[in-house]
Amino acid sequence: ELVARTVKGSLDLLDYRQEKATVLRERVTSKGGTTQAAMDVFKRKGFDGILKDALHAARRRAKELSR
Repeated sequence: ELVARTVKGSLDLLDYRQEKATVLRERVTSKGGTTQAAMDVFKRKGFDGILKDALHAARRRAKELSR
């Protein structure tokens, strides 16, 4: 429930502020804090690339399935 409410709140804020997610995330990320620690791991492990590849694969497959 905590995760669901956090995601919903984040999406509501994105919709309301109409700013990039990165800008909002930078505003709430304290240097040396828990979010920064997680973001550092994501960056080291190449999470952005993995996420982009996964989204592209899902999109390709959705197109294939829609034929």
